[in-house]
Amino acid sequence: MSHESLGLSHAACGRMEGGLAAASAPGGVKRPFPLPGTKARWSRDRKVDVHHIRLEVALDFRRKSIAGTATHVFTPILGDLASLELDCVDLRVRRVRMKGRRGTLRFTNADGVLSVRFPRPLPAGRKAEISVEYSGAPRRGLYFCGPDADRPGQLVQAWTQGQDQDARHWFPCYDYPNQKATTEVIATVPAHMKALSNGRLLRRTGNRAKRTATFHWKQSIPHVTYLVTLVAGEFETYSEKWKKVPMTVWAPAGRLADAKRACGKTRRIMEFFSRFTGLPYPYEKYDQVFVQDFIFGGMENTTATTLTDTALLDRRSFIDNTMDSLVAHELAHQWWGDLVTCRDWSHGWLNEGFATYFDALFREHDLGRDEYLLNILTLRDNYLAEDGGHYRRPIVCKEYRDPVEIFDRHLYEKGALVLHMLRNLLGDDLFTRCIRRYAEKHRGGNVETIDLRRTVEEVTGRNLEEFFSQWVFRAGHPDIKATFAWDEKRKTATVAVKQVQGTDDDTPDCFRMPLTIAFGTGGRRSETLEVRLTEREHSFERKLAARPKWVSVDPGFKVLKTLDFTPPRDMLVAQLSSDPDACGRIHAAACLGKEAAPEGVEALAKCLGSEREFWGVRAAAAAGLGKARTEPARDALLRHLGTGHPKVRRAAARALGEWRDDAKVADALHALVAKGDPSCMVEAEAATSLGKTRSPKAYDLLRKVYGERDSWNEVVRSGALAGMAALRDARGVEQARDAVRKSRHGNLRGAGTAVLGKLMDAKDAPKAEIAEELVRLVEDWWLRVKLVACATVAEIGEEKALPALARLAQHDLDGRVRRSAAEAAKRIREGKDKGEEVRKLRTDLEALQEEFRKLRDEVRKKKS
Repeated sequence: MSHESLGLSHAACGRMEGGLAAASAPGGVKRPFPLPGTKARWSRDRKVDVHHIRLEVALDFRRKSIAGTATHVFTPILGDLASLELDCVDLRVRRVRMKGRRGTLRFTNADGVLSVRFPRPLPAGRKAEISVEYSGAPRRGLYFCGPDADRPGQLVQAWTQGQDQDARHWFPCYDYPNQKATTEVIATVPAHMKALSNGRLLRRTGNRAKRTATFHWKQSIPHVTYLVTLVAGEFETYSEKWKKVPMTVWAPAGRLADAKRACGKTRRIMEFFSRFTGLPYPYEKYDQVFVQDFIFGGMENTTATTLTDTALLDRRSFIDNTMDSLVAHELAHQWWGDLVTCRDWSHGWLNEGFATYFDALFREHDLGRDEYLLNILTLRDNYLAEDGGHYRRPIVCKEYRDPVEIFDRHLYEKGALVLHMLRNLLGDDLFTRCIRRYAEKHRGGNVETIDLRRTVEEVTGRNLEEFFSQWVFRAGHPDIKATFAWDEKRKTATVAVKQVQGTDDDTPDCFRMPLTIAFGTGGRRSETLEVRLTEREHSFERKLAARPKWVSVDPGFKVLKTLDFTPPRDMLVAQLSSDPDACGRIHAAACLGKEAAPEGVEALAKCLGSEREFWGVRAAAAAGLGKARTEPARDALLRHLGTGHPKVRRAAARALGEWRDDAKVADALHALVAKGDPSCMVEAEAATSLGKTRSPKAYDLLRKVYGERDSWNEVVRSGALAGMAALRDARGVEQARDAVRKSRHGNLRGAGTAVLGKLMDAKDAPKAEIAEELVRLVEDWWLRVKLVACATVAEIGEEKALPALARLAQHDLDGRVRRSAAEAAKRIREGKDKGEEVRKLRTDLEALQEEFRKLRDEVRKKKS
C-alpha cells in the first residue's frame, strides 16, 4: 500500500503521512510513539480455516449502498465449534443460511461482530458452508464517488479499500492477515459500467430489463481479505502481455495516454521481479486501475492494483516525473504482501519494507547504481526526519491503537534500509539466494520476521540474531562522529570512529557492525579498510604510500546511520570530483557548502556545471551553494538556472531561495516565473523561492501565477502559494482561502490549508478569520485536508480547534486522522498560553538568523 500521494509524490502505498508527519514536535524533540492508554496488540486466534469466500453483490450508486450474499466455506480447527464470529461493521444482516440445512441460523450482529450459532457444534476437520445475506451503506471499505454542487465534473465510480482492516465494512469476513482463502466476486453494476476484481474474469452477463451488467471474477490462489477488491465505473483500457500474463490498465475517459505514461514500464518491472525472486509472476493476470479520491497512493489488491488518479501523468509533467516507483512498489507487493503475507501487522515491514526495497532494486536495474544510491539516501532522509523530529520505535512494534499507525517511515523506509544493509552484509549472490529461498519456502503462506531470519541462516550458515535484534527489534540507529589524521613520518592514516547516540527509546548503546573506510589514492582509484565496530569508540590505522587524496567513511552507505565527518578541505574538493561513489560525492558537496570557503564554492560551481556528472550530485552541489550563500555561490547558481537537466534546474531554483533581499536573485527568479519553464516542477520551485527572497515585486507575480497557471496536480499554484507564505504578506490569505474551497483540487486544498497557518504570523493578517477557517478545515470531508489541518492548528497552537480535534480523535473513521487529531490536541494543550509567545519567538529567531546571515556575508566579503 502506498501513502505518498498525500502530497505530490507517490513513492509508497499505505503510509501514515501528511498531518502526522507534519505534526512532529518543534525543535526536533521526539515524542513517545504509543499514545496514552495504548495497549499491546497480539495476533488473533483462528477458530476455523476459511477456504473460499464468494461474494454476490449489487451496487446502488444512487443510494451509495451495497446488497448481496457473502458465502464462506470453512473447516473448524478444533472440535465442538458452537459458533462462528465474523467481522461486520455498519452492515445489516438479513439472514444466515447453512448448506445442507433447511431454514436459517440464529445470529447476533452488534459491536462490529456477526456471531452465527450452529444448531449443533461442528466437529474439527469437517467442511461447512454458510451464506450471509446483508446490505448497507458503508462509511469505510467501499467508497462511492460522483458529482455534487462543489465538484460537478466528478466521475461516477465505486472502489474498495480493505487494508488494513476495512474489508469488514463492505462484506462480513474474518478480517485479519493470518488467514487466506480463494475468492469469487460476482458484481452487478449499471450496464454502462465495468467492474474489476481479483483473478480471472469468468463471464459478463447483461440484464436489459434492469439495465445492469454482472461481472464474475474468480481468484484461484488464496489471499487475505484486505486484498479483495471491487472497482466499478466507466473506464478506457489498454492491454499488453508479459509472456502469457495479460496486463490491463484502466483509466478514466480521456486519460488513457496519461495512464500509459504512468504504467509504461510495467512489463519490464514484472520481468525483473520474476527473475530476481526466482518466482515468475504467480497470478492469472495483472490490472492497474486509476480512481478518483483514493485515500492512498496505491493499493496492491491481488492481481488488481488500485492507483490514485493523481498519478496520471500529462505530457508536461512527464518531463521530470515518472510513476515507476509507485508502479514498482505495488507490483512488488504481488510477491511481498500478497503471495507472502505478514502474519501480524507488527511484522508489516515484511510487506512494505520489501516492496519499498524492491522498488529501489528495479531503479538500480533500470537506471544504474547512482540512481539506486540516491534513492537509498532519500529513504535515509525520510526515516531520519520521522525518527529525529517525531518519534522513535522498533520496526516490529505491537503498541498501537490502529494498525495504520505503524504504516510509517520506520515500516517502509527503515524496513527497506534493513534489506539494503543485509544485502551489503551478505553480498549480492548470497542475498539473492536468500530472497529466492524465502519466496519459495513461504509462497502462499504467512510470515513473521523470524521466518526471514531463519531462511537467511539456512542459506548462509551465519547467525543473524544480533543483526535482526539491533536493527528490527530495537529502535534507532548509530550516530557516528569520525575524525581523520595523517602521520607523514609513519605514512599512516588514522580514522577515529565514535558512536554518540543516546540510549533512550530502546536504542542500543553500541551497534555492532562492519564498516568500510576508503582512501583515494589518485584519479578514481582507492584502497579500502574493512573494520568491525564492537565498541562505542575505535581508532583504525592504515599504512599508505602517501597522504590520501580523499577519505570516505562507509562508501555506498552500507550502514544506516548519521555521520558527522568533515575531512580537510582539499580532500573534500578532491572527493567531489574523484570519488567513484555517488554517496561520497554528495557528502563532500554538503560539507563544502557548510564551510563556504572560496575553493569549496569553486569546486561546487564546477560540479554544478558538469554535464557529465550524475544529476543527483549536481543537485547536491546546488544545495551546497545555497548553504554557502556567498556571492560566487549565488552567481554560479544563476549561471546554471537554465541548465538542461530539469531536476538540476529545480535544485538551483530551490537553492536560490536562500538569498533574501538580493535583487539579482529576485530578478532572475522573477524572470523565470514570469516566462515559465517547460517543467512544471521547476516553475513551482522557482515561484516558492521567489517568495523567499521577500522581493517587493514578488506578490503581484505570484498572485498572477496563482490565478492563471493550470498544471499537473496544481503543482504550480501550490508553489505560488508556498511563495506567498514565505513572503509573509497578509495579502496571500485571499489566495489561500480560495485554494481551500471544496471545488478545488485536493492537493491545492492541502497546500492552501498549510499556507493559512504560516500566514497567521504575517503583519496585519486576519488572525481570527484564519483561525476560524482552519478549525472548519479540521473537520473537512477530505481526508488529506483533515490531516494537514490537524498539523497546522497544532503548529500555531490554536486552542479553538480543541473541540473539533477531540471529536476527530474519538469518532473519525480513519485511524490516521484519529492519531493526528490526538497528537495535535496534545501539542496544543502542552503549549497552552504559550502560542503567541512561541510565534513571537519564532519571528524573532528568524530575524536574528537573517541578521547573522548578513553579518556573515559581510565578513566573507572583507576576507575575499
